[in-house]
Amino acid sequence: MDNIINYNNDKGLLAYIQFLASRSLRTQDAGTDPIFDFEDALDQTEIAHLTVDELKKDPEINSLFTERWLPKPINLDELSKLPEGTLGHIYAKEMKARGFDPHFYKKVPVVDDISYMKMLWRTTHDIYHVVTGFETNVVGELGLQAFVLAQTPTPISIMLVSFGMVSISLYQPSKFKPLMTEISRGYYL
Repeated sequence: MDNIINYNNDKGLLAYIQFLASRSLRTQDAGTDPIFDFEDALDQTEIAHLTVDELKKDPEINSLFTERWLPKPINLDELSKLPEGTLGHIYAKEMKARGFDPHFYKKVPVVDDISYMKMLWRTTHDIYHVVTGFETNVVGELGLQAFVLAQTPTPISIMLVSFGMVSISLYQPSKFKPLMTEISRGYYL
């Protein structure tokens, strides 16, 4: 029987079901660990490999994969000294105002293209909030994930947007329309 769901052949699906069932995700203060764990469980899905293949078609992005370039650790105090109006200054100001740690993300060893893609996204994620103008609340985060989807369908972005639509429709239905507005804005930005 090939249609049996088990850990070996459907790790991504089982991770999604566990993610959906997680009670901690129903609150704003759930933290990011469940999201990173979910993202890690999606590593060997077909969409993860297709995403990497699609990204590597662009010669400039392919060179990033080849070099395994990652930004150096961010120092908000140094960035705060940059001229006003620069991306670094604005980023530092936003991060400090929100009390965010630029190194909040779960680290994974970069051993292949998928782990590299995850670490590049994790190390630069908050910069995208500044560049796109999406808030860091749930609705803004899902708008940003839709922006990522429009560029390339990363597994975690697909899952977060779909989960967000389900979750908000069930637990915060008054936010569903604003959510769809932000998802549309992100996708077409």
